[in-house]
Amino acid sequence: MKKIFWLLPIALVLPALAVIPQFWETRTYDQFRRGDLTGLSVTGDGQLMLAPSFDLVFGTPDPIIFSAVTDRAGNVYLGTGHDGKVYKVDDGGNGSVLADLEELDVLALALGDDNSLFAATSPNGKVYRITSDGDTNVFFEPEARYIWSMVFDREGRLLVATGDEGVIYRVDDDGESEIFYDSEETHIITMALDRAGNVIAGGDPKGYVYKISEDGQPFVLYDSGMREVRSVVVADDGTIYAAVLDSPDGPGLGGPDRSLTQGRGQGPTVSITVGAEQGAFAEQNGNGQGNTGAANAGGRGRGNARVGGGNADDGAQSVILQITPEGAVSHIWESDDEMVFALLPGPDRLLFSTGTEGRIYSLQTPELPTLLLESTEEQTTRLLARGDRIFATSSNAGKLFEIGDTAAASGSYESIVRDTGAISSWGKASWTGDGVEILTRSGNTESPDQTWSDWAALTVDGGVTSPRARFVQWRAVLTSNGNENPKLSSVTLPYLQQNFRPEVSEINVLRPGIALQALPTGNNNTVTGNAINRGGVSGRVLPTTPRPNARNVLRPGAQSLRWTARDENNDVLIYSLLYRAGNEGEWKELETDITESYYTVRPDTLPDGTYVFRVVASDVGSNPPGRALTGQMETRPFAMDNTPPGVTVEQRGLEGGQVNLHVDASDETSTLKQAEVSVDAGQWRPVFPVDGIVDSQSEIFEFSSLELDSGEHVVAFRIYDQNDNVGIGKAIVQIP
Repeated sequence: MKKIFWLLPIALVLPALAVIPQFWETRTYDQFRRGDLTGLSVTGDGQLMLAPSFDLVFGTPDPIIFSAVTDRAGNVYLGTGHDGKVYKVDDGGNGSVLADLEELDVLALALGDDNSLFAATSPNGKVYRITSDGDTNVFFEPEARYIWSMVFDREGRLLVATGDEGVIYRVDDDGESEIFYDSEETHIITMALDRAGNVIAGGDPKGYVYKISEDGQPFVLYDSGMREVRSVVVADDGTIYAAVLDSPDGPGLGGPDRSLTQGRGQGPTVSITVGAEQGAFAEQNGNGQGNTGAANAGGRGRGNARVGGGNADDGAQSVILQITPEGAVSHIWESDDEMVFALLPGPDRLLFSTGTEGRIYSLQTPELPTLLLESTEEQTTRLLARGDRIFATSSNAGKLFEIGDTAAASGSYESIVRDTGAISSWGKASWTGDGVEILTRSGNTESPDQTWSDWAALTVDGGVTSPRARFVQWRAVLTSNGNENPKLSSVTLPYLQQNFRPEVSEINVLRPGIALQALPTGNNNTVTGNAINRGGVSGRVLPTTPRPNARNVLRPGAQSLRWTARDENNDVLIYSLLYRAGNEGEWKELETDITESYYTVRPDTLPDGTYVFRVVASDVGSNPPGRALTGQMETRPFAMDNTPPGVTVEQRGLEGGQVNLHVDASDETSTLKQAEVSVDAGQWRPVFPVDGIVDSQSEIFEFSSLELDSGEHVVAFRIYDQNDNVGIGKAIVQIP
């Protein structure tokens, strides 16, 4: 029976935490395939179910299996690297070294009609004929560095694909050779024979899929726009499948010049069948492909596989092409981080393998790919069939596996690690499925290690018992009861972050006379940049970028503040603004429940004086009032002054046409900053005080005019304070 466990309320049992939970949900194909599967498959519609059995048949001591072929008796032959060995594994899984060749790598194997085994080696490519007793002799030596693939044509002649010259040779039974096709490729990497006897081939670096007639005439079936055709196979109905890669390093075959990165019961029936005729194709035509490769550049392939449509130039690194007998081409699968190594078509599906966790996929329709299983090894290099039996080879280490037609009795799935961003508490998990047990573990390191908690099963009602932590992971164990296939369709794990205290990181005190207006509907009288910025908490003049939710407008006497605040939980912040005058000891509230990160003090709100303002940010917008946290910051002291300086002018003497004036200027709040004098409404000119600099709240000026004409004159003094208030005084002078 399907079981659905529902999410239960969690806010009442979690003290001092933000009340907005996050829900980590896993339910789609792409989400599930990001985790680690053991004995499980992920169907295209996003369900975990038991995978077909995947049993070790034979393990070699070599790091990689490059090539594999089966004979009519059920023996499997394996060509390995980097010690140049050929193994024979009998129908019972017993294996031994059949031949130890001089070269490092056996990139291709092929079986003749008389069951003669041919092995192609690199570097310094040679083709050996190997008898059933293990005797070897050089059958063909093309003077090529690499031999990538071999296939027999319908006349029983051996076709040999080489690199670095991209030549295909045709060799008769006596070892006599001729050039069958001299391509413009650097490497011909893969070959297969279609039903009409044409050679289907692909290479590097042009990325063409070729059809070459029996007389050596080529025709490009498709220009992939990518670099390397890794593998081609022909299905029973004549459909061609090609794996195409965009590898920047040339043939990604893990070949002689490469090293590979190191990786890692009976039940309900699972139907995976390959027809007898297809077995022959896999045995003969697919065996020449050294289709294994360099370490997968994308690592684990986190959710980036796509099916159907698309173009090879849209960023994909690996594409599977389907070419119908009529020549129509479709992209039926592509990925930007998984490299396809091997293809094996069957009557109703296409199996293919990649270099990410040794994955094997089943593609029945482009809309419903199934991640069939993950190998215990890093890469699944070859797929081959013998009748109804399906085999897979691997690298890191080189092993031979068999994919069974029955499901495993149980399997497990480990999700990716979820970074909650903070110490979090766990809600009650919910999931949809049956035959499933869910466990969790948690820790405070990015990758699970010995400091993490042990796996712990959920409680009956879905409760998570793992300790509070920043990182969490869940595990599902599916077990068959013998009657029904267990399935898992979705898992949801709620969590609540630790509530972080809000942080006010900067307060900018704008220049006096600038108001912040909430409606940015025009640019008239808008002032931006350093001209409006008094310098924040440090007294520096900092650039100010106008917020889109407020504009700066001129308003005499206004005083505005703008601040920056953040909350690690992304909680809604509410602000309060407090102030304290220079001679006061207690803070007083000016405004509360401010929802914007700015405020303008009206000119009639506070008397002139020196003030310090405090901005308090509270996350009460996302938390109950009793559990909300606050953060605050204060400005430096600054003057609020809307009163102009006082200016008195006194005449002290007259010498001819020159008058001497004594000027007293003072301001109760602000420092004076500038003084100017004008005679008879003429040009204003700077004037300096007795001490030589305008730098205090009061200054004395002794002024002697130039020679004035006889008559009445007006001498005016204009004094500015730091808030740009202006005080003016004057003297009326009579010159005899």
